[in-house]
Amino acid sequence: MGAKFALVQPMGVTAMPDIRRYTGVVEATSAFLGAVIAGLLLMAPLDLAWTQQGPLELDLLILNMPRAAAAGAMFAVIAAALAVALGRRTAWVAAFGSAAILLGDHLWNLNNALTGTLITVNYVDSIFGGILLGALTVAVFGRPVATTAFLIGALASILIGDLTSLPTPGGSPSSLVEWAASGTPPLWLVAIAVVALAAGAGIQRAEPRSEEQDGGDLPIGPILSALFLVGMTAVSTEWLVKHAGTPMQIAVVAAGTVAVAVLGALLLPGRDGAVVLTAVAVANSGSAIIAVPRPDWSAPLPLVAVVAGFYAGRRWGSPLLGLFGSAAIGVFAALSAEFGRTDMIVPLLGITAVGALLGYCFADGANTRSAGSTAVALAVLLVPSLVVALRGSSFERVAYSPRWYRDPSGATSAVPGWVSVAVSLGCVIGLVLLYRMRPLDHLPKRPFTQLSASA
Repeated sequence: MGAKFALVQPMGVTAMPDIRRYTGVVEATSAFLGAVIAGLLLMAPLDLAWTQQGPLELDLLILNMPRAAAAGAMFAVIAAALAVALGRRTAWVAAFGSAAILLGDHLWNLNNALTGTLITVNYVDSIFGGILLGALTVAVFGRPVATTAFLIGALASILIGDLTSLPTPGGSPSSLVEWAASGTPPLWLVAIAVVALAAGAGIQRAEPRSEEQDGGDLPIGPILSALFLVGMTAVSTEWLVKHAGTPMQIAVVAAGTVAVAVLGALLLPGRDGAVVLTAVAVANSGSAIIAVPRPDWSAPLPLVAVVAGFYAGRRWGSPLLGLFGSAAIGVFAALSAEFGRTDMIVPLLGITAVGALLGYCFADGANTRSAGSTAVALAVLLVPSLVVALRGSSFERVAYSPRWYRDPSGATSAVPGWVSVAVSLGCVIGLVLLYRMRPLDHLPKRPFTQLSASA
């Protein structure tokens, strides 16, 4: 044994560890951290400290936020499509490069963020945050552990950003809940994510080049799907807040939302469109709940709920159950609209239910036939939905409040809840149509590691 060992490793020389043994851990850690900073930058773009600044620059920033979110969503899907064509290694490099640009931009504007550059900073965050999210979708595709870490990080950060509350009057956030989601993530977290993504990109050099890493065809279906979904949502919501929002107008926009969701689902390969339909439904019902005010101890609830829902979805996942669950949350939001702000249990139940439903629905997204389909579903969550426009119709902005975030003292209505129920039921019809047009027996089988997303 000793002689054989001497032939392989000279005496006195320590064997170098095989870096490929740590590939799974490095990829999962990098994917989680990258998804977290991308989700927070896209969903919580306004630092709450800026709410005390001059009204003109801040108002222009808030008015541009829905468009910036739409731009970030489109860049996420386009980045995913290009990464599919160029391969996994390119996806990792693009993710690292995007995170490095975000870090550099925040360092550059650290002392100048309040001197006329708010809108520019927001668009940079949205565009490169979207590229980071889309590139990571492809980078982890076919790696179950890394995909799980990525989806949990993305969903939890998107949910936390969506649940951000306005600060208490007269100063900086006074509660842990507000501080934890008060705009852009801290620089130290972005820096850690950049280092982790650099390790994730570097470790790919130790991986053997295979066919799945060489890329494939440029997927057009996900790009067209996102174009219809993101474009329709952005245009219809801005149109709705500028009008009276009559029942007929709301019905037309809701029907258009469902129709475009079905069209977007059909543009994706196989039955991948199911996760997009559930994303459209959850985006609306999740925006209808009363989520603030909440106690400090509830800060970890969104992450815990997403993890629990994801686990349940992997074991008992069903898009149809996800859509009915979304409708149930809409009913809960409508019935609790009158007293939700006076009873603390209502926000706690609401955020827990939405987090669990997000995890449950996107657990099926971990098994899509293409990375582009998952990117489209995540893009749907980034753009302010029809329900957000309904909640902002009184002040003519696509936002939860005149200052973008959820207002603990804002007026409530049952209308957004019932509209979200209608959208969820419309998506159920779309799901039935998708299943009829794409029978399971006639779908070509593709390996889980297949990167090409072309239909």
